[in-house]
Amino acid sequence: MIVTREEVVQSATRLFKERGFLSTTIQDIADDCGIAKGSVYKYFPSKEDLFSEVFNQCHNNYFDQVDELTRLPGLSPEEQFVQQIVLRFRYFMEYKHILVEFTELPIQQDPKFQPLRHKVRGRLIRWHRDCLLHVYGEEIQPFLWDLVAIYRAILKEYLFWIVYEERSLSLEETAKFILEKLNVLVKHMMTSDLKSMLNQASFERYLNWGFEDRQGGKRQILSELFREMDKAINTIPAGAVHRSEIRELYRFIQTEVSKETANHPLIQASLHYLEREKELKSLVVQLRNIIFSGI
Repeated sequence: MIVTREEVVQSATRLFKERGFLSTTIQDIADDCGIAKGSVYKYFPSKEDLFSEVFNQCHNNYFDQVDELTRLPGLSPEEQFVQQIVLRFRYFMEYKHILVEFTELPIQQDPKFQPLRHKVRGRLIRWHRDCLLHVYGEEIQPFLWDLVAIYRAILKEYLFWIVYEERSLSLEETAKFILEKLNVLVKHMMTSDLKSMLNQASFERYLNWGFEDRQGGKRQILSELFREMDKAINTIPAGAVHRSEIRELYRFIQTEVSKETANHPLIQASLHYLEREKELKSLVVQLRNIIFSGI
């Protein structure tokens, strides 16, 4: 029986979601797929590698839902803010064994998982920053990073109570409560003589997705990402013609970003097309982040 890499990931996601990392074995995943244990190792050298892929895809799926939410018509910035909090609570509750409990697991120290964790955290920080700016506008810029830190801490604490407290909190009411308290906090910051405690430099490690420790700057980072994408294209479960088209498109991006005056709208459109391929999604997000960043 032939099982694809994606089918292995789907099986692992279901089992990790139901049982958690520690209670799921590679044998369990192989049995669920109806294949030999060794067949799983052909795709993933270890359970940690497989969990990392599941962790990454779960976050990609979460941001897909976030994108759909931002396109809903008729919602005010405040209403959209409340709904994205509800979405976060609901999604992280559903995938708590993957997205919440990993901090207590040995995989947290896995050298391959750590960079992924930094990248995911950077993506979440950027999203939280954008949400706050969307609601409160550019006026909060002097205190933006303090608000990001406080907002993230509030979300984390309430998520803990929602996930683990037997008497569940109302997601809608909790989200509205958080917005109301943030309104009070923002108003106080804007009308007081307080000085900000944090700035963008405080978050650089995560905003740059863990690449700050690499040598050679932006050009080398892009080269590494393009090499990773070249390999990832071979894993796309499609015909040679489609893979050739995908590779041609990513090489166009590679050529375009090397120019002094790159065509950014075309690059964005090309990245958007490539992002539809699940196997490339995480790399495409990283590419977009680096291409349009100031590093």
